[in-house]
Amino acid sequence: MTESSADSAPEQKKNQKIVRWLIILPVAFFGVLMLGSQLLYTLSPEKETQWVERETIRQCWKELERAPDSDKPRHFQGKQDCERLEFDFKTRWGVNPS
Repeated sequence: MTESSADSAPEQKKNQKIVRWLIILPVAFFGVLMLGSQLLYTLSPEKETQWVERETIRQCWKELERAPDSDKPRHFQGKQDCERLEFDFKTRWGVNPS
């Protein structure tokens, strides 16, 4: 009995180390990816601005597709607003927003 418990103690410590690494590695990898993406957006603020403008255009079309609710205010008046946003995006960035 003492022999088997003596053998299992180092094996348990080894298993604990493996479990720790299996937890730490994905968390660290995810952290590095998040840091890298944040640095990319920080270094190029135009990408973030383009994303915000694309989302605005997407929201405009989405708002026009849904039925009008009395409790939700409309931010865009009509199809012309969405088309104007798309035109401004194309003019400013030289690419289609979609």
